[in-house]
Amino acid sequence: MKITVEYDPAAENEVVLRCASLDDEMLRVLSLLRAELQRLCVWDEERRLHLLTPSQLIYAETVEDKTFICTAGAIYQTALGLGELEGRFAAVGLFRANKSTVVNLHHIKSLQSCGAGRIQADLATGEKLMVSRRYAPLLRERLGL
Repeated sequence: MKITVEYDPAAENEVVLRCASLDDEMLRVLSLLRAELQRLCVWDEERRLHLLTPSQLIYAETVEDKTFICTAGAIYQTALGLGELEGRFAAVGLFRANKSTVVNLHHIKSLQSCGAGRIQADLATGEKLMVSRRYAPLLRERLGL
C-alpha cells in the first residue's frame, strides 16, 4: 500500500482512499478511521458529560456492575459494558485483559510473563495490569509474539 501525505494549511483535513477493490487491507483501514472518529460518552463525579476519543482510554474496569474509564488525567464512568467497549473499539487497540478489564494496547509500556500463564502489563501511567491466562494467548497473537 502506498501512503502519501500532503500538507495544505488552507484545506480541511481529508482522507482519500484509492483502491482497485475493497480488499481486506482497505476494509481494515476504513475500520480504523471510523472507530477513531467515534466518541465515547462518559461522565465524571459531578455528573458532567465528556466525550473521549478511544485513544484517550488507557483501560476500563468493571467494579460492582459499573464501568470506569481511566485516562491519563481522570477517571470517568460510562454506561457501556466492557464487551461493548471491546467490540466497538477493538480496531483501535482495545483488548480484553481479564474478566473485569479492557486495556488499550497502545498504552502498554512493557510485558512480563508471570506464573500460571499470566502476563503482567506495565502501562505508560506506571500502573500494572494482569492479563489472565485465558486472554494471554490472544494478547500474544494480537501483538504478533
